Amino acid sequence: MEVLETVDRDRLTELHERDEFFWLDLTQPTADDLKTVGELLGLHPVALEDTIEFGQRPKLDQYGDHVLVVYYTARRAPETRMTPVEPVEIHIYISGSFVVTVRRSTCTELDELHHELDTADPKAEHYIVYRVFDVLTDAFYPIIEVLEEHLDAIEAEVLLAKPQKEQLAEIYRLKQNVQELTRRVVPQRDHFLAGTDTILNLPGLSRGTREYLRDVGDHLAQIVGELHRQQEDLQALTATYFNANANRLNSVATRLTIGGTFFLAWTLVTGFFGQNFGWLTDNIDTRHEFLIYGVGALVFPTLIIGTVFWVKRKDWF
Repeated sequence: MEVLETVDRDRLTELHERDEFFWLDLTQPTADDLKTVGELLGLHPVALEDTIEFGQRPKLDQYGDHVLVVYYTARRAPETRMTPVEPVEIHIYISGSFVVTVRRSTCTELDELHHELDTADPKAEHYIVYRVFDVLTDAFYPIIEVLEEHLDAIEAEVLLAKPQKEQLAEIYRLKQNVQELTRRVVPQRDHFLAGTDTILNLPGLSRGTREYLRDVGDHLAQIVGELHRQQEDLQALTATYFNANANRLNSVATRLTIGGTFFLAWTLVTGFFGQNFGWLTDNIDTRHEFLIYGVGALVFPTLIIGTVFWVKRKDWF
């Protein structure tokens, strides 16, 4: 099977006329390139309009002898982005004579598939279609691992260190990232499972075993389950952050309460001896009496309060 990466009018016409199955993989094509492909391969104008505009929701639309599948995979985001991963939109045209994939960003999975399918039997059309969907779907698994690593790192910071506002902002960014992927993968799973028969029944496409495409559907279901689990983990982590922050505030309030209790006793003693009662001013006038009544009156309640706090530290704090 031949793999093409550019719009070669003569080559496309030749392959299409002799009904030899081929794969055309286009990266950032111009609108004119897409119109040329549509004209040569007989693609429906409505489908071409969606591909020219891009930014479509996941879907599977049939147009006579071919279908358009708007399919999403994922990749690591550039370091300039705040989120660790980003979705990648792929438009896939399938017929009994060709597969056309259109993308506007790098997709290493498709690039690496070129050599494998370039030597594949062009009669194994069902397997070729399966491999395109398979590599795009399996690309989610390392992405899920990346999200899991970020989640574990934030959780460790929250539990082992003091909660910071930056951690809460990172939790919300990660939650938005997971939700963005979930919003695309869930309808993608539903459309793909419902559209398997549509793909297999395309006129001219070799009748492959249903297990190939069912395998892709099973993987999509697993990915949806993992994304839902990560959403739950992030919700639990948000609650953990606020609980840890509340515990820290409680610890600060406890220290302030202990210090305030000591100062209450000291203020009471110093306030009493500072009233300038006649008896106090007439009788307490030596250093010995000052140490007994003044300093002793401060030290004695301090020892009592400190002992009570120490004995009750496990029950109260």
